[in-house]
Order: sequence, then C-alpha cells, then structure tokens
Amino acid sequence: MLPQAKRGTPCYMAPELFQDGGVHSYASDFWALGCVLYECYAGRPPFVGREFTQLVKSILSDPTPTLPGTPSRPFVNLINSLLVKDPAERIQWPELCGHAFWRTKFTSVSLPPQLAFDNMIDLYSKLCLSERNGDKPLQNKTPPKYRDRDSKGTPKQDENSILGSKGYETPVKGTTSGRRAQTKASGRVVDEKQKDSSSATGGVNLLRLSRIAKSNLQRENEKENYRRPLPNNSENDSEVKIENTDMELDFNENTEDEPHDEPDGSDTSNFTPEDKLSSQSQHQGKVEEMEDNTNQLDTAHVVSIPVSDDSRTFDHESDHVEVAATPPSVSPQVRIQRVKEGSGSAVDFDSSKSSGNISHVLWHPSDLSVRPVMPSRKADKLPETLPSLPFDALAASDFIKMSKEQLDSLINRIITIFNGNTTIAEKQNVIKYLEMLSNNADAANILTNGPIMLVIVKMLRQSKASALRVQLASLIGLLIRHSTFIDDDLASSGILGSLTDGLRDRQEKVRRFSMAALGELLFYISTQNEHAKDNNPLESPSKDSRSTSGWQVSNALISLVSSILRKGEDDVTQQYALRTIENICSQGGNWAARFTSQDVINNLCYIFRAAGKQESMRLTAGSCLVRLVRFHPPSIQSVIDKLSFRDTVTALVKGSPREQQISLNLLNMAMLGSHMFTNIGRHLLPLVEDKNLVPSLVSLIEQGSEVLRGKTLVFVALLCKNGKRWLPHFFCNARLLSAVDRLVKEKDSYVQQCLDAFLHVVSSTIPGLLETITGDIQQMMGGRRHGQIAGLTNRAAPKINVHLFPVVLHLLGSSSFKHRVVNHQVLQQLANLIKLTESPFQGRDDFQITLLRVLESITEEPSVILESSNVFIGEILPSLAVLYKGNKDGDARFLCLKILFDAMVIYLNEPSEVEQRSEDLKSISNTHFLPLYPTLIEDEDPIPMYAQKLLVMFIEFNYIRIPDILHMETVSQCFELLLGDLSSANVNSVKLCLALASAPEMETKLLSQLKVVRKIGNLLEFVNAKDMEDFLEPTLGLCRAFLLRSVGSRKGFVYSKEPTLLCDGPTEVRGAVDQQQYIRDIMDFGSNVSVFLELSGSDEANVADIASECLVLLLKAAPREATTGFLTNLSKVSALLESWRRAVSHLLVLRMLHALGYSCRQYLSHAMILSISIPEISRLETIVSELKNSSIPGVAKAALLVAKELQRLPRCN
Repeated sequence: MLPQAKRGTPCYMAPELFQDGGVHSYASDFWALGCVLYECYAGRPPFVGREFTQLVKSILSDPTPTLPGTPSRPFVNLINSLLVKDPAERIQWPELCGHAFWRTKFTSVSLPPQLAFDNMIDLYSKLCLSERNGDKPLQNKTPPKYRDRDSKGTPKQDENSILGSKGYETPVKGTTSGRRAQTKASGRVVDEKQKDSSSATGGVNLLRLSRIAKSNLQRENEKENYRRPLPNNSENDSEVKIENTDMELDFNENTEDEPHDEPDGSDTSNFTPEDKLSSQSQHQGKVEEMEDNTNQLDTAHVVSIPVSDDSRTFDHESDHVEVAATPPSVSPQVRIQRVKEGSGSAVDFDSSKSSGNISHVLWHPSDLSVRPVMPSRKADKLPETLPSLPFDALAASDFIKMSKEQLDSLINRIITIFNGNTTIAEKQNVIKYLEMLSNNADAANILTNGPIMLVIVKMLRQSKASALRVQLASLIGLLIRHSTFIDDDLASSGILGSLTDGLRDRQEKVRRFSMAALGELLFYISTQNEHAKDNNPLESPSKDSRSTSGWQVSNALISLVSSILRKGEDDVTQQYALRTIENICSQGGNWAARFTSQDVINNLCYIFRAAGKQESMRLTAGSCLVRLVRFHPPSIQSVIDKLSFRDTVTALVKGSPREQQISLNLLNMAMLGSHMFTNIGRHLLPLVEDKNLVPSLVSLIEQGSEVLRGKTLVFVALLCKNGKRWLPHFFCNARLLSAVDRLVKEKDSYVQQCLDAFLHVVSSTIPGLLETITGDIQQMMGGRRHGQIAGLTNRAAPKINVHLFPVVLHLLGSSSFKHRVVNHQVLQQLANLIKLTESPFQGRDDFQITLLRVLESITEEPSVILESSNVFIGEILPSLAVLYKGNKDGDARFLCLKILFDAMVIYLNEPSEVEQRSEDLKSISNTHFLPLYPTLIEDEDPIPMYAQKLLVMFIEFNYIRIPDILHMETVSQCFELLLGDLSSANVNSVKLCLALASAPEMETKLLSQLKVVRKIGNLLEFVNAKDMEDFLEPTLGLCRAFLLRSVGSRKGFVYSKEPTLLCDGPTEVRGAVDQQQYIRDIMDFGSNVSVFLELSGSDEANVADIASECLVLLLKAAPREATTGFLTNLSKVSALLESWRRAVSHLLVLRMLHALGYSCRQYLSHAMILSISIPEISRLETIVSELKNSSIPGVAKAALLVAKELQRLPRCN
C-alpha cells in the first residue's frame, strides 16, 4: 500500500490527519464537509487560529463552536455529526445520505472499501486494548463504535448518534460530539489527563508538526530561490503563521528530500562503528528529489525582480535583469546578481513580427528559478555524539566565534591529519565534521577560502580510495553551495581539473558527487563572470568584491558536462548535470549560448520525454530547454521538431503544474517565433483536431495557479493571433469569457499583466477579421464564391471567414473585451458590413441577425456612439431603415428599430453644440423613421411600443412636429390603444395621445369623432386602481387636454389656473358653444368625478394639481353631469377641504370651494333630484366656517360664498 501524502489545508483537516498513522478517508472528507457547511452558515470555519499550533490544538481538543443565530435543529445535528472528532464515531455515508437536513432524498451509491482507514481504526482499537491491559499509555485513540457494549454484550446505542430510520436525533444538551468521542476514548479520569501534557491534543506533538510544516515552507522557498534573499518574518522559528483559512501546508517529514550517496561498502571496511552514526542510506541509482514537490515550480514565492524579456533583437538591446542570489536561509548574507540576457548569443528575433506587448509577459520570475545542485548532507541532523576526533569538535556557532589564533591552530591540526599518515577512517571522520560545519554560511566561507580547501582539492586529485574521493567531492560541493564568496586563490588550486577528473572516475558515486560539486562551482563562476562583464558596482554590501579573472572555464569542460546527458549515463549524475545547466542557463548571455548545441537540445528533448526517467529529472530537462530557447529563440524550431506540438500539448493537458508551465513556455516561444517555421500550419493542424485542448486551457485559466493562468492567457492570445480559425474555439465559449471577466478581480500582478496583454492581442485581431469578412461578402456578392459555410476542419471547403463573425458578438458580451473591441475603425467596418447586407447574398439572413446583435451591444456603450456619431448617424442608422423595409424576419425588424431607439436615447440625452448633428438627427427622424411609422405601429410586439416611444421623444425634442403626423390614419392609430385591452396599454401611447390632444394644430373635430372620452376615463380608473403611478400624470393630462378643448370652444373663454366658477354667470348666459370645436362626448367624464376627487388628494403635487383642475374644467364643460358626481361624493370633498390644516396647496382648497359652491348653485337652479347626505352637509358647513377666517387670499371670500350656498340647500331626510 502506497504511503499517503500528508498535505492539506489545516482549517479543514480532520483531527486524525494530524496524528501519526492518520489517513485520508471518507471520514476525513465528511469532517471537511462539516467545516464547509459551518463556514457557509457562519462565515468562517468552526476552528481558526492565527498560528498553526493554536489552530491544531483547537481542532483536537475544543468542542464544536455553537452556531450563531437560530439554525434549524436538523442543520445543527448534521454539523455536530460531521464534526465528531473520533473518525470511528463520525457520521457514515448511509447515515449522511438519509439525514433529515436534506429536503430532497437522494439514492445512496455504494463506496469502494478503504483499507488504509480500516487499518488505522484497527490500530487505534489495539492501542485502546493495550491501554486497558496496562501495556502503554493511551493517546486519545478511539476504537470503532462497535467496541462499546452494554452489560448484556449488545452494542451500545449512543444517545447522540444519527439513526437512519428515524432521520435524526438531537444531541443531548450540553454534550458535543467531539467531547463525547474524547470521553469514550479514554478510561482515565480527568485529573490523570491533565497530568499528561499531550492528552489535550490527543498525543499529537504540535511543536514537531509545526516545525515540519515550517521547514517545508522554507524548503519550498529555498529550492525555488537558490542564492536569492528569503524573507524571514517569523519570530518563532518553529511556528507557522496561518495567513488565511485556505493556506495549505505540507506535513511530510522530508527524510528523502535530498537523498545522498554512500561510499561503497567495499571501500569502507576500515570505518569505525561510529562512522555509521553519520551515514545516510540511499538506494543506489535513485535520483535525488531536491524539491519537496516537483509540481510546485509555479508558486509565487520567487523574490527576484520580474524578468522583462521581449525576445526581440537581443543584439541591439541588452536587458539587465535583477536576479537575487543568496545562500540558504541559515545565512544572513545576501548576494544579488545581475543577469545579462543579451550579449554573446546569436538571437536575431525579428521585431517586426513580434506580438507587441505580449512578449513582455512571456516570462515569470519562477521561469528563472535556480536550485542547489549539491544535495545537503543534513549534517545538522546527525547525532550529537560525533566520531572520535583528535581535537575539540566545536559546533558551527562556536567555530565562527573563535579567535584568529585558535582558528589557525585548529585548521593546522586538521591539515596535519589530512596530510599525515592517518588512516582513511580518521580522515573521513574529520570530513564528516567539516560537513557539519559547512551548513553554516560563515563557517563555509572560512573553510572555502582558507588552506583547508586547498588541501581537500589536492587530496581529491591524489587520492585513490573511492570512498574517500566520494566524501571529498561531497565536502567540496557542500562548501561551495553554502559559501557566499570564493577567493581567487581557489581558481589556481586546480579545483576545476580535480572535479573534472572525478567526473571521469570509474566509480559511479565519485562521478555523481564530482558533478554536483562541479555544478555548484560552475554556477558560482557564471554569476561572478557575468557581474564582472557588466562592470557595475556591487549592490549588496555583504557581497565581497573580488576579481573573478582567475576562473577560466574551457569549452572542453562545457562539452564534458553536456556529454553526461547522453543515453546510458547514470541517472543521478545526469540529474546533477541537468541542474547545473538549468542554473547556468538562467544567467543567459554567453553562458546559455555555450550550452546551446543540437546535441544538447536532442538529449534534453529525449530526457524530457523519456518514460523511464523520474519526473523530477524530466522536468529539469524541460526547464533547461525553456531557458535555452528563451535566450536563443531560433532553437525553438529544433525543439519542436523533436517534441512536436501534439506531444507538448498532451503534456499541457495531462501533466503536473510544473510540466504544464514548461509546456506553456515552449508553446508560447514557438507561437511567438512562428515566422521561423517553414510551415507553422502543419504543426498546428493536429491541435485543431485535439478535442481536449480548449477545455483544458479553459480549466487552467479557471483553476490554475497564478503563473499558469497568466501563461495560458498568453498562449491563447498567440494562437488566435496566429490563426483566425482559433477565435470561435475560444471566444464562442461562455466558460472562457466568464473566467476572463472574473480574472479582472485577480490581485496577482502577473495575472493582470498577462490579462491586459491577452485582451490587447485578441482585440487587435478584430479589425483584420472584419476586413477579411467584408472581402468575403463582396466576393460572394460578385459570384466568385458560393458562400458555403463549412466546418473548420474541412480542408476542401472554401476558406471563407463569415462563420467567424459571431466571435465579435461574444466578445462584446464580455465586460473585459467590450471597451477594447469597439473603436472608430471597427465601427466604420461594421457600417460597411451593414451597407452590404442591404443587398442579398447567400447566408445573409443569419449574418444580418448577428450583425444587428453586434450593433445592439455597441449601443450599450454611449461613449462609443457619441465619439463616432458621424458614422452611426450618417451610415448605420439610415441602413437600419433600409434593412427594416420588407424584411421577413421579425427579430431582424425589431433589432433595427431597437438599435435606432437606443442610439437616439443616447444622442437626445447628450445635447451637442455641433449644429450639424442636430440637423442629421432631424433628417433621420423625418426621412427614415416617420415614413416607416405606420408600418411600425402595425408590426408585431414589442415593435409598436418602441415606435410610439421613439415618436414621443422626437416630438418632445421638436425633431418631428405635430402637423407632420396629423392625418386621420396616424391619429386613429395613436388612440387605438384606448379601444382595446387596457392592461396592454403602455405609457408611451398615452404620452403620444397627450401630445396630439395638446397640439394647437390638432383639430378638435378629429378628436370628437374618435369618441374616446369614456375610454380615457376608464383608463384613468384602471391605472389608479392598479397603482400604475407612471401612467397617472400623462393620463390625467390627457383628460385635461380634452376638457380644455371642450371648454375652449366657448366664445370669450380665457384660460386661468385659478378657479372662476363662483364668479361666472349662469350657464344660460355664458358664451355660445362652437359646435365644430366641441368634444361631443365630454360629459362622459361625469362618471369619473370620484377618481378626480381621489387623485386631488394625492401626495404627488402634480397629480393633485391636474386632477383638481380637471374637476373644475369638467364643471364648466358638463355642469349637470359633473354636479351629480360631485354632490354624491361629498365625503371625499370634506376630506379634501379638511386638508387645509395640513398646509396643502391653497389652490387645491380654492378649487374645491369653487366646485362645491358651483355644484350647490347648479343643484338648486336646475332643481336636480339627488340624495345628498345631511351629516356631510353639516360637516362641510363646519369646515367652511373655519375657512372664512383664513388668511389665504381668495379662500376666505370663496368660503363666505360657499357658506351661503350651503345654507340654501334643503334639509330633508
């Protein structure tokens, strides 16, 4: 059974996963589910802590926190059942499926067995049994739930358990599941538990776990940032700060992080027993895994300044990029190395074919991450008992504090042992001691730059014992790895020659450690030589300024290192060689060029794709390829010839994150350098046929790490730039566009830079696409093409691009693309296309619908419409009118009108100082819109509604005058809404009727012939009853317009807002009515007096004002009908007059008084027979009596007249 990975997000990890032997299982998944459900309800996980130990202690020992608020009992029970600390007691799958919390029952599927979990539970059970027998202390382990039986031997039923047959039972008050599980787990009393320091955490050594997690975090940083500065923010060396609840940690004790070679047994027969204490076992031939997780290359913990490499004319432009360099975190020194990417490499990259700013985001700092070549001997973990030495073996911390005299004495003693006639075992014991010291950077500097290193180099050159040579090469490598500077003296010591000889040694392990040590030295030399060439001052005071002219690395040595990549060489040695090339090539310039040969590329390609190689080795080879191609772009053709696009894409789809990053880098370089391929289309054709490519790329953009998201965006952009046929694959995909829109909120700077470049590149393809489509349509219209829309992969099909046009529509539907895609050029091209669609061609119907939807989407951006008004008003809007005429497609007709409407709303709401625009809009409204209006109003819904609203707007802004539409057909169409179902009326129709009725040019005779007064009154009743507030004012206005026309037909009529009813003479003696200007059915409004009164009391001032005015006008136009309605609604009149105390409009009170007095006169003068309420008359008299004392001008006088009229009314029951 394979060992389980110990990696997870602590806030959601089950208690057993922190314990030795704990395994992932359905039970741990159920715990995580409980945490997620708790967080969904409460807004945070149930257990949180700022530090790792605090968090884990809470998970292991604290009861489940009470849910805030008032959650339902089933939910509380579900949470408590999921968050039982004992995995054996936790809710199980059948019980979970049948829990009462789920409102919808679902079928439970059977789950596969979990042997590891069963073994874990069995082990816990044995531990419990052992505890009961007194064998060993119990560590809060709980055996399976069937272990507890009652006195009769039957299994106990826990009172808090979930019963599948009963749905659920609420846990006993005050007892949590976690506490119950812990109580069962131990037979000891509480006092005994308190005595055990680990009992509260179930026997888990929290400090040890924290140290492991902290170490792994640091190691991940170190391996990605070798010789670069690392932040050290933690005050406690063993404590891990929990930055957020999603923080993921690795709890694997990294015993095989960097496996090491042991001298062969045949060469170590003279080892003392103590020697074995410092031995470190390793299976021969196994490649050292120097990273904790080979898939973590793309983590964002690289602290070097981001590389800006636009891969263009490197020989004309040398970019100096800062790459931090530092020893491991145990050293406080910091070294910063400048990387020169330009000189020394023949990398002519045609800048004219470069992809613009996309080249600036090709690279992420992690692409140049470097890692130690030499594996650590982990000397700091050796037992405190050192092999017997003839001198005091001081710890590194004491060693670096020695005085010069003491240090010289110790060094001379060590040199004497090395040069004297001591046994190999004695020499090896001293070497082991020096290995311990080498882990300290200060100690390593002393040893590397002192006489001891010279002696070690000499011993390596002269020694014949393989075991000793292995240890000497290893010690040299460790010292160089941890040193922060190396003196020139070492360059003349023959160290390069000695290590080169070791590389040719017969013994495999000598070659391995010689390669590792040589790799460390070559990388150091490469950084120093590049700095010397730059001739710049050092940027870190801790970096020692020393000349590096003594280091001469021959081409023969480079060739020797490169030759190790050939087939048949030992894998471990190859791994060290790969690490060497990887690190050195990160320097770029001449160093990268020295390894750029066809043989090296071929061997790297073979290793990268070799199924028999370990993944870390393959990925290191891939990383080498990326760096070689980066600094010598033409070599990408050789790489692709060996790897092929298809294989690289397969790795991109199925590989680990690190392999995906490598594959994306290679693919991006290939796409950026596509002009260097004789036929890039031949390479890309298999990608088009790969059905997994697009979904996989979209998934990376959705769920990948920041680096993978950014690089995938770059790849997609370059694909689309290379060939338009890729556009529909990606941008007719709602998932991709949605993911891109979400990335706008991404905080990572690299993702944002890549997103910006992606949007720029894709948007820049649209003008070219539209130009091609325009040409295709013109050729189809000319009969040179049939316009058959064929599949993308049908090679025999005509290569037309009309079928790509929906891409534009989808891009406009994305908030990220909309502002970038549309500009004046694109709008002009769309205007040309809509002009073309006025004539028929094959496929026009589908194309014009898409084109209209594109224009509709553009109108959602007012700024674009306003900036390009000449194109929109002068070309697009007239073409819309042409498209509408005779178009059989209802959707197309609607879109034509809607685009016109939306554009007009924008132009009318944004007044322009340019007179020409106003003239152009008037021309559109009269020349193109108005002739279509009779057809529009007869078209299918919702076209008439838009047409009416547009007509109202044109009238309001004086682009269309009433005389232009004053013919019986148009007028009758406008009022037709009143003849149909009132529920289907729209406010624009009412406004249009109002505009017509209010226009002086409108003949009253036409309005009278319509006979719509009753319909208008019904509409007013309807909108008032349905609380259609937006209808009230225009409908009341329409009533007033009709009443004014009727009253205005009287000779001598002078309009006044102030009421004059009480001042007018009798009806018989007033001016004669002009029958030609009279609304014959105006008396029908008499049935609407009640609603006029009701609306006169409206809180909306305009509504109340118009309603009260309508009441006064109605009494003038139809006195008898209005009086009848008024006197039968005296209760409403009383309420209105009483409102004078609330400081309502004095005009409203005055109108009501005049209406009341006038109605009383009409009642008496015409001897009308009405049932008038005596109590209401008395109530009105009281109110009017108060109003006689009013200080408001006109009100007191009117009240006096009304009081007299009220007194004249008969008082009979």
